[in-house]
Amino acid sequence: MKKRFRKKFGVKEFYRPWFAVSAEIMEMADGDQADFVSRFIAAAEALDMTCNGAIGETELEVMLDTGRLCTANAERRQQFLDEIGKWEEIKKIDATELQ
Repeated sequence: MKKRFRKKFGVKEFYRPWFAVSAEIMEMADGDQADFVSRFIAAAEALDMTCNGAIGETELEVMLDTGRLCTANAERRQQFLDEIGKWEEIKKIDATELQ
């Protein structure tokens, strides 16, 4: 397979590990929820991860891309989970292993 197609489809050296996070969160006022979403995104970006998903009033379903292979993906995943696990807005959190 040509390099161009490997990159386009995320194959071999262009594969980007990811994991999913689902959580139960406290119900918040609009301003507080906007602050929560901003902090969540900032925590992911601080570890060079990108996130995609939905954050509702009482639930969160997000997929996080940890970057290119062999870039401390598992360590960054654990750092992220440790950080957001301390937040008082999150009641319960479940995360998958790296895929």
